[in-house]
Amino acid sequence: MKRKHKKNKLMMTIIPIVVICISGILWNNWTQNAKQKEEVKKEEIQNQQYNVISESIEKTEPVENTDSSNTENSIALEEQGEQQEQQEEQEQQQEQSQNQQVVFDEHVAFIGDSRTQGFIMYTNLKDVIDYSYVGLAVDTAITKPFVKTDDGNKITILEDMKSRELERVYIMLGINELGWAYPEVFREKYCELIDKIREVQPNCKIYVQSIIPVTSEKSENDAIYNNTNINNYNHLIEDMAKSENATFLNVGSILVDRTGNLPKEASTDGIHIKKDYCLQWLEYLKQNV
Repeated sequence: MKRKHKKNKLMMTIIPIVVICISGILWNNWTQNAKQKEEVKKEEIQNQQYNVISESIEKTEPVENTDSSNTENSIALEEQGEQQEQQEEQEQQQEQSQNQQVVFDEHVAFIGDSRTQGFIMYTNLKDVIDYSYVGLAVDTAITKPFVKTDDGNKITILEDMKSRELERVYIMLGINELGWAYPEVFREKYCELIDKIREVQPNCKIYVQSIIPVTSEKSENDAIYNNTNINNYNHLIEDMAKSENATFLNVGSILVDRTGNLPKEASTDGIHIKKDYCLQWLEYLKQNV
């Protein structure tokens, strides 16, 4: 009995110790696991924060780059615009300089009808040789003695040209011939005029100008002096100029409106040209020497 009692007593002493040890071991393991979990959780939180910061940086960097790129592009465009403006200004200055150098003096002659008379008057080309005459046509330009000499006589254009040293001759004829029955005769006479000018002035350059259209009102109410006839004659004149190796100048192209008619404000009677449009006409001639 005593032995059994001692054994039980011993067991009662050992069991609590074992329980305490096991509890200590379990507690130690639990606290370590808890610490590990807490550290893992902290790492996850830190990683999340790092990822958020990284994403924020990645998002903001392109915006900064875009702003910088846009600024650079704007500067480049501004510089391009300035360069283009400077280039245009230089071209305009060169063109103006060239136009100013184009001289209309006694070495330049104009052959034409009353339209050419008004042109010379309004542009103040007082030094040019004026072979204009009211009602002049391609045939009378060869034969009609209307050029006054110093002694009061009258001679033809070709006779007067013999004593000149002409560099450029501008011709505008055709509106008075719109009623001719045979346009082919108009062409033949125009060619003859150019050939005879070259006989007396072989070194001059000949410019053949188109017939300037009339206003829409004039065109619609006149069976002869209308823009349909004028356009047909202009095709004929252009073709003739090429065959004669003369320079064709489409003066009407810079004077007409979008419909191809002479603007109403450009003329008092639908045919003859006012001063402002004569000045445009002159600028066109300067630009096409």
